[in-house]
Amino acid sequence: MYIFICVDFDRDYAYPMKNILHAVSKTIQLDSSNKLLNDPFKSLSIQGTINCFNPFMKYLTDKNLHTTFYFEARTTEIFLQKVQESANMFNKPFFEFGVHGYDHEDLRGDETGLRLNKNEEAAVIKKAKDEIERLFSKEVSGFRAPYMKLTSNTLDILSTLDFIYDSSIYKESESGIKPYKTKEGIIEFPVIKTPKESPMKGMYTYLWPLFENKRSLEETIDNYLQLVKNSVDDNSFISINLHSWHFAYNIEQNQFLSKDEIVKNIQSFDSLISALEIDEKVVFSTPKKWLDENNFL
Repeated sequence: MYIFICVDFDRDYAYPMKNILHAVSKTIQLDSSNKLLNDPFKSLSIQGTINCFNPFMKYLTDKNLHTTFYFEARTTEIFLQKVQESANMFNKPFFEFGVHGYDHEDLRGDETGLRLNKNEEAAVIKKAKDEIERLFSKEVSGFRAPYMKLTSNTLDILSTLDFIYDSSIYKESESGIKPYKTKEGIIEFPVIKTPKESPMKGMYTYLWPLFENKRSLEETIDNYLQLVKNSVDDNSFISINLHSWHFAYNIEQNQFLSKDEIVKNIQSFDSLISALEIDEKVVFSTPKKWLDENNFL
């Protein structure tokens, strides 16, 4: 079976604000200055990603670990300006690129009250895709909606813009799952959420609870191993989902972590990966690679 490591490369805990299209970093949204919040540059923090970038990327590259990055375009542009040597670190054959919005927009307007019509949404997604492809000189294949919220138009827009797959839908499962083709022709790679009544106790396959100290490392590893154990289809997949900043920033405490704490979080991540690597039937891959190898397109 397949394991996908998926990294949402975005601003420090993107936070939606009423009547503001772009997301605001959690570390900044507590400021009372409307001028600050309304400026998409000044309301964006990437300090968490900067603080943990080198050790995390070194870990991935040292292990040649297949990883999919869903890039938020404005964050990525600013990050590459601040950490200029970082562009080369992404230039690995085992890395795959996707899009995660331009400014982490709330496409449905559930939180902001600013629902985008189809033309507006298409313009935002196209702008993000064009920017990521310009920054890396590499085509992107996939999309992950900000806040994991698609509109009724999103999949049609993705098809028009030549995306191949989406990964923005949660699916309850106690084992690995397989992608499916939508009526718009987009391949959907759902993100697993285990049932509450299962031994995994309603675990999302995002690593939020681990990094927020709400689920122990031992329990996290046991849950993923249980998902693998339950999986009988060799072509099924499980995604491990995280954020580029979460090794270095604790949301509940609203504080950046020390170097030692960052190292500890990366070691916890390594413990999970190492536990999964022991199983001979586990293959680390990416959605596009899965599609190519399984002749799904």
